[in-house]
Order: sequence, then structure tokens, then C-alpha cells
Amino acid sequence: MTQRYLSLASISLVFILGGWIGAFAPKAQAQDAGRIAVVVNEDAITLLDVFERMAIIFATTGIEDSQEARRRLLPQILRTLVDEQLQLQEGRRKGLEEVILDFNAAYRIVEQNLGLGPGQLEPFFAYNNLNLESLNQQLKAEVIWSELVERRSRNDEITEDDIEDELDRMRAAANQPAFLLAEICQVVDDPSREPEIKANAWRLRDAIMSGASFPGLAQQFSQCASASEGGDLGWIIESQLSDELLAVAPGLEVGELSEPIKVIGGFTLILMREKRIGFDAQPADVQLTMRQAIFPATADNSAEVQERAAVAASSLRSCDDLDVLGEADPTLLVGSSIEIRLGDLQESFQEAVRPLTVGQASAPVETQQGYHVIVLCERTEVEPGLPSTDEIAAMLRSQQFDLISRGYMRDLRRTAFVDIRI
Repeated sequence: MTQRYLSLASISLVFILGGWIGAFAPKAQAQDAGRIAVVVNEDAITLLDVFERMAIIFATTGIEDSQEARRRLLPQILRTLVDEQLQLQEGRRKGLEEVILDFNAAYRIVEQNLGLGPGQLEPFFAYNNLNLESLNQQLKAEVIWSELVERRSRNDEITEDDIEDELDRMRAAANQPAFLLAEICQVVDDPSREPEIKANAWRLRDAIMSGASFPGLAQQFSQCASASEGGDLGWIIESQLSDELLAVAPGLEVGELSEPIKVIGGFTLILMREKRIGFDAQPADVQLTMRQAIFPATADNSAEVQERAAVAASSLRSCDDLDVLGEADPTLLVGSSIEIRLGDLQESFQEAVRPLTVGQASAPVETQQGYHVIVLCERTEVEPGLPSTDEIAAMLRSQQFDLISRGYMRDLRRTAFVDIRI
């Protein structure tokens, strides 16, 4: 079948978008929102679908809403929406159209990537006037795709011998450098599109270097299994790195983002989160149980809200005190307790939480959502040692998933009819 993908040079939607993102002009929305942007086989993606996904990306990644930002993001958004349609269509063909998704469990992962507490995603979407259904479609496509790939992988199960072999390699590498990495993958399924995909990877890097959230962009645009975890790869010892990554990763400083790296099947961006030797425990490995309250703020009342959050923080003596605070002020977003590794928090939250003792509240931390006050409920030191067999099995399954997923998605794209109408 014919396949037509969007060329970067032919994008004209940026002129249609104008200033609509986040606040559509009613007349323009009525006239154009239902207009078809892309046809993917038997399904259509409308301009409204594009608008809604772009609004979510601006609200969740920290990218400043501007015409230039929309122009840079548009190719990635269209590619993502096309891939979602292909995954949903394949799910229908394989009898998965009635899949029941536990959105609450899926929301918890998104909340962690956004630095929100449990139950705060829906209020966050409502506060920012975002369409939750757009996110739900993305999550449904991810779940269906995961099941489709899992079905293909069942003929090649991870065995106890595979796990033991990996453990032997880890024991032999106990004194090697180890890296805590995160990734954003861009797959090249057609060699003629390699320059376009590489340019997309550079645009993502530019956005991150300008302050956009790495986990947020990874969840929206990465095409590896780690996308649902905000790109998190966990700890990887030096000998486990591919030749392409081995040439780059050891030279990165903590917190440094690589340039796009050419790897088998595409390009990847690597974020160096932490370094250590072997499997020694690090201060960032401390496990925390904490709760937070978000004080929503705007540019007009930011100073006033910050002061109010600071006063509230000074009165807190335990995690339970947040319930009282939330009952007294219904405008606050008060989350349930979460368990998280210190090093997995965003840097600004790490700095706020690191010195806290149990029961102590942090100073207000400013984000796009407002001011966060965090209370430490529990702190648990972690003993050094090799990963568990369950952790190794999960790592091997993730690697297997990526290999199968890339080939499967490449086949769907090659046989798809994709008609760009903008």
C-alpha cells in the first residue's frame, strides 16, 4: 500500500495553530477543529486531536508555548499520533478492541513522572484545561501495544539460565563503573527518513536544554519500552553498554545530556543521572516515603501563594497534618503517600527533601503547577548488592521487548496508508 509521511519542509499547520494552544478561539475552533489532519488507513486524526496533545505536552514538559516551539514539536506529535492509531488498529485486528485499562494504575506512573502525588493528575488536567481523553488514548495504545508485543515474545521466554548468565556477568563486573541512565529513542524504519529522524532528535535535545522535562518528553515521544517510565533505564554497568553508547556515556558528567547517538535502528539521547562503581549503594539510593501538597499559583499571585505555602510548611509536623491542611483549604492538591528513591526525584525536589528528617516539611518548591510542600514520612537506607533475580528478569524482558517492538512497528508503518492533509 502507499505510504506517505510528513516532510519537515512541508509543514504548514503552524500557521493554522496561531495562538490557539491552551485557549482556542471559539469561532476558529468550530470551523477547523474537526478538520482532518491525517488519515491513517481507515481512521482519521483531526486538528483538534493535534491541538489537545500539544496542549498536554506544553503543560507537562515545561516547554514554553510559542510559535517556534509548536513548529519544532509538530512533526513529533503527528508521528506519535500516527503510531498510536497503527497500534490501536492492530489491536482491533488481533481482538483487543475491548481491552479494559486500569487508568488509575496508569495515572500513577504519569503522576510520578510529573512530580505529582497519587490522585493529583485529574485535578492537574482540570486546572490546566487539558483533555484527559487524549491522554487516555495514548495510555490505551501503550497497553494494547504492550500486549501485542508480549504475545510475540512468548515463544522466546526468559529462562533461569538467561538470568543466571546475566548474574555471572554482573559478578565479574562488580568493580566496573556503573551508570544510572535515561533515554529517548527515535526509530529509523526507513533509511530515506534518517535525516528527518535525526533532526527530530536534535529538536528534542534543544527542548530539554531549554528547560523541558526529560521524563515528560520521553513519555510522549520516546519509542523504546522505557518511555512509560519516563525513559528510565536503571543502573547499567559499563560492560553492558553497546559499542555506540560505550563511546559516549562514560564521558558524560552527572546531569549531562548527550547529543543524538546513532545506534542500530535509529538515534538515542542519553541522560547521565548518576555514576558509581559496581553495585555500591549511594546516598541517592535512599528510599523515601513522602506526601506533598500543591498550592496552585499564577503569575499574578505567585508571591502571595509562595508566602502562604511557607507559612503552612512551618506548621506541619507529620504527614497526617496534610489531611488537616487539605480540609481547611479545598484549593490545595494534597496527595497520598508515595514511595520513591531519592535519586529518582527531579533535582529541585531532591535538594528540598535531602536534608529533611521524618515528619519535617520542605520549603516551597516552585514548578509550573505552583508551589509544592513535601513532608517526609519515612526514610530507609539501602544495602549494597547485586540486583535481585526479579530485577534482572525485568531488565532482560525490557531488552527483548524493545527488539520485538521495533521490528513489529516497522512492519506496520511500511504497510500503512498515511495521508497528510495539512
